[in-house]
Amino acid sequence: MNGSNKFLFGIVFGVVLLVIVAFSVVLLRPEPTYLDDGAPDGAAHNYLLALQQGDFERAYQYIPAAFKYPTDADDMADDARQNKWRFETGGDYALAVESVNQKSADEAIVTVRKTTFYNEGLFGSYEDSRTFTMQMTREEGAWKVSDADLYWSNCWGTSREYWCR
Repeated sequence: MNGSNKFLFGIVFGVVLLVIVAFSVVLLRPEPTYLDDGAPDGAAHNYLLALQQGDFERAYQYIPAAFKYPTDADDMADDARQNKWRFETGGDYALAVESVNQKSADEAIVTVRKTTFYNEGLFGSYEDSRTFTMQMTREEGAWKVSDADLYWSNCWGTSREYWCR
């Protein structure tokens, strides 16, 4: 084997190795799991994960019982489908709780970072990151989401007839 063939073989081998490593990283990435929801950050994480996975039954458990709307998980799912721009479930993104500001024993503000990954070809990938807040309220010992900047409908917590026709 002469020098140029060795060089070409090295390049091909390197590219194949990089592809194998990239696939391994993606395939071996751990699945997100639910956390203990005894604290506001755990409840916020679980609510968002349930929405990401389309588990509206579980997500609905994090809505305060005092809310007049949504009345059940089906109402919640309908609002999520009708307000896709608020729920932003499409695309490749990651959500991570950044901080908790405990206002009182029963109220907290959770700050969440959403990082969206964009891939526009072999050399055109980039990411965008921003934060949003979630208001958490403790109800009968369990943390509930009482408002949020994203992954939330403005109709929730109101009488549907009044706000959302």
